[in-house]
Amino acid sequence: MLKFRFALFVLLLVAAQACVKPKIYKAEVATRQGAENREKVLVKELLDRKTEAANLIRQVGDLNRLIGNQEETIRELQTELSNRTQQMGESSSKLVSEKMALEKELAAKNALLLLRNNLLEKVQKAQAGQHKALDGLRDALAQSYSKQQDVTVVVDKDRVVLSLPDKSLFDSKGIDISASGRALLAPLAQILSSMPELDAEVICHTDNILPKDKSLEDTWDWSLRRATNTVRMLIREYNVNANQLTPVGRGEYYPVTSNASAEGRQKNRRTEVVLYPDVPAIPSVE
Repeated sequence: MLKFRFALFVLLLVAAQACVKPKIYKAEVATRQGAENREKVLVKELLDRKTEAANLIRQVGDLNRLIGNQEETIRELQTELSNRTQQMGESSSKLVSEKMALEKELAAKNALLLLRNNLLEKVQKAQAGQHKALDGLRDALAQSYSKQQDVTVVVDKDRVVLSLPDKSLFDSKGIDISASGRALLAPLAQILSSMPELDAEVICHTDNILPKDKSLEDTWDWSLRRATNTVRMLIREYNVNANQLTPVGRGEYYPVTSNASAEGRQKNRRTEVVLYPDVPAIPSVE
């Protein structure tokens, strides 16, 4: 297009040379060349602007794609956030339920612990009452028999056991209460009379050799006769309430040592008065 215009201009210029003055012609040519040069500059600027526009359009496309990717990422993050928020809500509800269940269980255990502590206090109180009653009875018997030899008083679980020496309690045959035996029973009778709530078992033991008494059938008979005579003495001579006393004969079957020697047989012949004081009952623990 530019070449065509230039050729046309040359033809017109040649045609006009015959009638145009040389000075004017030169000025006209210079003007035309300046215009052509400016046209070239403008065309080049136009091409540069088109290139810049193409580059900008390409950059805009890249930016649009980037924005599209970022928007997709944002949607994915929003979806993930929504899911996690829902999960957190479910977890929170579960934790609240578990907390309530644990609090309920803890309250039940605390209530049970309180009941057990109350029961323990009652047991300890009852035990203390038992110890006090048993120790008091033991001390009273020990004080009453403090001048008697071979008399022992011990606490055995929920009872007090008074052991009386055989040689002091019975006569030479080992059946009837002797005079010293009558005096030996006096402190016991006094305590039984002063404490009518006491229950007592008079338990007599023998060795394995019967005395020369044809009325005795065996050592059970012998030991029961001894226990019965002791109880009768307490009732008849000291007015002890018969309801407090129970005679028990154990015969030869609970020895403390061998019956092979006279010394051993003497130790096996013994009388134990087992006293049961009125003590507080221990509450059952279930």
